[in-house]
Amino acid sequence: MLKIYIDIDIYLMVELRMKDYKFDELRIVLAIAGQGSITRAAQLLLMPQPNVSRALASIERRLGLPLFNRHKHGLTPSEFGQHFLLQAEQLLEQQRALQALADQHKRSLAGGVTLGAPIGIHAFLARHLLAPLQAQMPELVLDLRTRIPSATERQYGAIFDSDCDLLISPFQPQNENLIARPLIDFRMGIFASVDYLAHHPLTLRQAADLAPHRCITLSMLGGQRNLWRFRAAHGEIQQCEVNGVCICDNLLPAIELARQGIGLLYAPYYAVAADLQAGTLQACLTDAASLPMRSYLIYRQRHTLPHRVQVLAETLLNTLPRHVP
Repeated sequence: MLKIYIDIDIYLMVELRMKDYKFDELRIVLAIAGQGSITRAAQLLLMPQPNVSRALASIERRLGLPLFNRHKHGLTPSEFGQHFLLQAEQLLEQQRALQALADQHKRSLAGGVTLGAPIGIHAFLARHLLAPLQAQMPELVLDLRTRIPSATERQYGAIFDSDCDLLISPFQPQNENLIARPLIDFRMGIFASVDYLAHHPLTLRQAADLAPHRCITLSMLGGQRNLWRFRAAHGEIQQCEVNGVCICDNLLPAIELARQGIGLLYAPYYAVAADLQAGTLQACLTDAASLPMRSYLIYRQRHTLPHRVQVLAETLLNTLPRHVP
């Protein structure tokens, strides 16, 4: 009867204290048990023998009990050591299972990725990239969130919301701990409807030529007053501050207003490519006069990113430039 109580006490002591030991220490004592020798255990683990001896001595000192009986032929587990080693093996097996689960999860593409971007970019991605992406990665769930850049972000930097995995923005982030990689330089132009240009001809040689024209402005570029930039015939960059007759917080209504002949629109070519092809809008700048606006792909430090987020980020960085006019 006494023997049973002693075994239970030993079992509880091992169970309660097992959390106090590092996995490397447990591997060392298991290697010693398997080899029956500190020297052979050190050779197996590719460790200096003194380090193995110190690890064993440290564990036994904390336990206050010997794990091994020493004799001239080597080491054999003590009665207490047998219980300890059994639980150590079980604990290491659990650790291996947890690590395998984590590795599988990190490699998996299954799950959701939240992508924040201006609505015009979302429309472009939906038209050109997202369908083939879903075909390649059917287990990936894309959550598209409209993020409208503000004039404040233009001054202080993009705001990266906590519910976002990836953010596409024309501005670098406020938070310097985030990664901001150049995604693409969108070619900017000035556009208008055929009807508007018929009634208000525009020969754009210098910034002053924009002064008499009605303009559609964007909140992200400053609200009612926007700074439009283009390259003049001799190569110098012209800048003109225009006043908007209509102010839009995103490109979609701004493009529709331009179609309706309300005024000139300063926008990226990708957003009006279909209108240019259909003839509903015309470009007022030559290709040589168009200037780029850089966009950034923003995300958290890579070591915290799920594999699916990393894959989507690299796909956007490698694929998007090939589709933008």
